[in-house]
Amino acid sequence: MAHRQRFRVTVCRCFWGCLLGTLVLLATLLAPSAAYTASRTVRVGVYQNAPKIFLDENGRAAGLFVELLERIAAEEGWTLVYVPCEWAACLQALADGVIDLMPDVAYSAERDEIYDFHQTPVLESWSRVYASPSSPIREIADLDGKRIAVLRRSIQQTVFAQLMEGFGYQVTLIPTDSPAQAFELAAKGQADGAIASHLFGDYFYRQYGLVKTSFDFSPSQLFYATAAGRNADLLEAIDRHLAEWIPNPGSPYYTTLGHWTEVESRYRVPPSIFWGLGGVTALLIAAIGTAVVFRHQVKLRTKRLEQINEELHQSEQRYQTLARISPVGIFRTDADGATTYVNPKWCEIAGISAEEALGDGWLKAVHPDDREALRQGWQEASRLRRPSFADYRFMRADGTVVWVMGQAVPEVNSDGQVVGYVGTITDITERKQAEDEVRRLNAELEERVAQRTKELSVAMHRAQEADRLKSAFLATMSHELRTPLNSIIGFTGVLLQELAGPLNPEQRKQLGMVRDSARHLLALINDVLDISKIEAGQLEVERAPFDIRAAIESALRSVSPQAQKKGLTLTAAIASNVGSVVSDRRRVEQILLNLLSNAIKFTERGEVRLECRVQNGWLEISVHDTGIGIRPEDLGRLFEPFRQLETGLNRRHEGTGLGLAICKNLVTLLGGQIRVESEWGKGSTFTFTLPIGDW
Repeated sequence: MAHRQRFRVTVCRCFWGCLLGTLVLLATLLAPSAAYTASRTVRVGVYQNAPKIFLDENGRAAGLFVELLERIAAEEGWTLVYVPCEWAACLQALADGVIDLMPDVAYSAERDEIYDFHQTPVLESWSRVYASPSSPIREIADLDGKRIAVLRRSIQQTVFAQLMEGFGYQVTLIPTDSPAQAFELAAKGQADGAIASHLFGDYFYRQYGLVKTSFDFSPSQLFYATAAGRNADLLEAIDRHLAEWIPNPGSPYYTTLGHWTEVESRYRVPPSIFWGLGGVTALLIAAIGTAVVFRHQVKLRTKRLEQINEELHQSEQRYQTLARISPVGIFRTDADGATTYVNPKWCEIAGISAEEALGDGWLKAVHPDDREALRQGWQEASRLRRPSFADYRFMRADGTVVWVMGQAVPEVNSDGQVVGYVGTITDITERKQAEDEVRRLNAELEERVAQRTKELSVAMHRAQEADRLKSAFLATMSHELRTPLNSIIGFTGVLLQELAGPLNPEQRKQLGMVRDSARHLLALINDVLDISKIEAGQLEVERAPFDIRAAIESALRSVSPQAQKKGLTLTAAIASNVGSVVSDRRRVEQILLNLLSNAIKFTERGEVRLECRVQNGWLEISVHDTGIGIRPEDLGRLFEPFRQLETGLNRRHEGTGLGLAICKNLVTLLGGQIRVESEWGKGSTFTFTLPIGDW
């Protein structure tokens, strides 16, 4: 009897406690909320990437990221304004401050410089290649020479391009504004394949008639992002809710994840709950049926707990399914870094069983050369409670070596404490093999370059030595030849003066030809000697004041007989301000004689005209002729030594081809420049400038 009395008292206390709680709840719901009075408007970018985020057929924002954000906004008192845009435009609008928040952004170091991210990732995703049934893409080697559509300015585009470059494959990337557009191009045959996240691709590839390939890459973590330095309070609020929800299997996070990762009906609150609340309200007025209402409330709460447990069970099953079918190896550890779970893909990559991998057992499968460094790095990351990233090798029992890219991030509870780590390993053996091949190619190339450089150095030394010997030989031979030639010229002159006796006309004619030939040969030898000294760097010039007008007149007198012999007019125009200059008179006269002689030699009729003027502190001398001119294709070779524009035995004009080369070198030694203007068949103009100099 006493037991029953205590039960009634307890029931009454619970009942009135429920009534009081209900009154407080109603008062809270009916009272004006400070959060709503201070509601904040948040502009959110939306692009088409179902099921994560998209605009439905009614133009409303939907998807996993949208549903999570709306749950957070409801608790924070935010007013969400959705701004539709294409992916690249969304990122630019975020950076420019046009929108406040962008969902579904994969983290990268480059983006971290432009945008801010919260700490806890919303999802882990990876990229996958989907192909048209008519396109032979089934494995990575089939991508060579193909056209692949990919979302513009996405992590997928950057990583895929780097992978293809590393493998040496020629792949044409077609940037698109959305994953749906990429799938449309592949479906129409305008691309051989399309890249998308596995969430979007596995959800839609059958709708587009595409085939899911085995090429997965670029595991990434997805976040909400803001512009750098802006809206930090939004990220703080998102992190706060995710930290509270993720450790709790019955939280809105797992409800939303289950909604969008599998196609099923969304949970709705049973009408009986509202009926129960109505009954409680009625009891406040009538104060009857206390025990019945209490039992009904207990039943409803029990049912709700059962639903939560079922949702938790389903969420755990989904997690296990995702981990089981994941194309990357997944592992979990406790707070100290000891492994507690690995998925089948991890076992396949590492070559050991799940039982062998538990604790620190996984380290036994690591290549001996990498084991100690990896163990120390992992222990350091665990001690500091920070993410871990490393490339390392597994050595399987059969001796096969597998390169992997490993990464792990801390799991935190609602109090912000690290309770473990979740990580992935991705097989990057082919990429590493490609990198090793590139390194071997570079090493071989460097060795070849070094060998070739050594050979060229030896060849250059030999060429320089040969050039020095040539110049020395020419200088010696020129000196040896000039001595007898001067004797021939001198003795011929004595004979022509008839100092040794009278000469008949034929003898005088023949001796004159001997003297002219000797003088011509001497001039050629002098030219060879000059070019040899120039090339050997032994030709020296003097600098002294002299009257340039007198030097010009002397040169004109020297070539006047040649012009008269050919019936050419030889004229000169010397400006009134032309006077003394500081230079080497002998070399200046040599330049004048060479240019005037050349002009007379290549002119059959008309005139040769010399002009001299002073402009801006420089002496400018031009020699014009009305001769045969120079073809445009020959102008570039004109000042090269031993270069004659006429070749062969039937050439009409004599010479060694040294005159213009000597002129150019002499002008340069004297601090000036020389140039030529010519038109084929109409004549040429050679102009050189010299500094007037101070004296």
